[in-house]
Amino acid sequence: IIASKNDPVEDLLTKREIEILKLIAQGFSNREVGEKLTISPRTVDTHRTNIMEKLEIKNIAALIRYAIQNGYLE
Repeated sequence: IIASKNDPVEDLLTKREIEILKLIAQGFSNREVGEKLTISPRTVDTHRTNIMEKLEIKNIAALIRYAIQNGYLE
């Protein structure tokens, strides 16, 4: 499944994954995201990996570009 602007990303990602996507796109590290959400940095890393797999994104730069293009960055 390749996500595009017309696909509701909520159908692909969980609420938690969307929350983590937003924080990563804002420049927070795994540790900082973990502290904000009271989860471990390793859990954040797992979520990020799952997000990237679901969206078929290969690197963090592309993930951040996706977040910006789809309105996840204020």
